[in-house]
Amino acid sequence: MIEQLIDRKVTIRGASPTAHVKQRLAQAATDLNRAGMLQAQCEVVNEALCQLATMLYARDSDGGWANVDGLTGRLLVPAPWGNSGWKKWGLRQWESVVLRSVLMARVPNVKPLPLFDYCDTARTWHLNGSSYPTLADAQIYLQRRPITVAEWRTHGVKQNDRKHQGRAAPTYPPPTQKVAPR
Repeated sequence: MIEQLIDRKVTIRGASPTAHVKQRLAQAATDLNRAGMLQAQCEVVNEALCQLATMLYARDSDGGWANVDGLTGRLLVPAPWGNSGWKKWGLRQWESVVLRSVLMARVPNVKPLPLFDYCDTARTWHLNGSSYPTLADAQIYLQRRPITVAEWRTHGVKQNDRKHQGRAAPTYPPPTQKVAPR
C-alpha cells in the first residue's frame, strides 16, 4: 500500500498537465491571489465617494443645494457607508462598514479637514461645504486623500475583530490525546 502511494506521488510529480489544465491552474492561482483585491476594493469605494460628491454638489433650479441641507450641511441622500445606502451604491454591507470606519477615523482634527464630517449627537453625516465650497475643491480633496490600502486593511482588521469578538475559539482534542481505533 505504501509503495502504491509513493508510485502515485512520483507519477503525479512527473505528470505534465494538458494546456486546458494549465489554464485552469493559472486561473485558480489568480483567483486565490488576494494581492490586488484590497486595491480593487479601495478603487470601488473611492469611486463611490466621487459619485457621492458629484451628487451632493448638485444644485436645484433656484441655485440651492439639492441633496444637502443648506443650513447644516447634513446629507439628504443615503451615503455609501450608511445602513440604507450601501446597496444603492453597489457596495457590499461589510465594505460600507469598513468605509464608515475609515471616514470616522478621519473626522477628528485632521489636516486637511475631511470632506465628510460626522455629528455624534445627531448621528448624521455632513458635507464640509465651508472648506470645500465647490465640486472641484471636493474632487481635489478626494484625489489627494483617497482611501488607501493601508487604511482599508487596518479598518478591515478592526471590523473583523469586532465581528468575531466574544465568539469562542473552536476547541479540538489536545494533540496528545489518542483516538481509540475502530
